[in-house]
Amino acid sequence: MDTKDKIQAEALLNNLFQHSQLDGVQFGISPGPLMLSFFHYQNTDVEDPQLFLNIESKWCLLNPGVKQYPLSEDEIVDMSEEGKLLQIIRMRRQPVIKVELVSEDAPHLLIRFENGSSIFINGHDDEYECWHAGIEGESELVSALPGQELAIWTIEEEPC
Repeated sequence: MDTKDKIQAEALLNNLFQHSQLDGVQFGISPGPLMLSFFHYQNTDVEDPQLFLNIESKWCLLNPGVKQYPLSEDEIVDMSEEGKLLQIIRMRRQPVIKVELVSEDAPHLLIRFENGSSIFINGHDDEYECWHAGIEGESELVSALPGQELAIWTIEEEPC
């Protein structure tokens, strides 16, 4: 993963998601994929865009104080679909305080919440995209591509 891409992706994701709240969940066509939605509730006078995080790889919820992250999908415990949804429900309406890509090698995504918990999403797969995050229906998007790369779309430019 290119350092410049990492910095640009973190800046865009923080600009979009910081202070938003986990708002909803949409089921995928199988138990694996999951789409989370986020919304900025603090500014109700302005029509803020709906934000999304599409998860297509393994993920886990980290308790407050956890400072060590999984290095690969193999280190993430398998959970039932019901167990995953119960974890998401625990996080509903939690404000996002920071978004990070926590590895120099792969775009592992970490979303930190006000209550100290974090969602960790694996960012490495040799064949598939692991996650996408951005504005619903708009052109601002960050995607973890196969082979540990990032694609970044902004309003001003085409994919990098």
